[in-house]
Amino acid sequence: MGLILGMAFFFVFVTMVFVAIAVFLPEWLGITGKKAKQIIADQQEQADNTKDSTQQ
Repeated sequence: MGLILGMAFFFVFVTMVFVAIAVFLPEWLGITGKKAKQIIADQQEQADNTKDSTQQ
């Protein structure tokens, strides 16, 4: 019985840690967060600007 409760507590603890990291540091888990989406958008704008200036 003690082993089951210990394993259940460990599972709940690890799950809570995972959720906390997913919310506050999504990039650590490979989740595209707000910051990553902003960087992608900035890079896309820079690529579009470079493409436009080379075509003229």
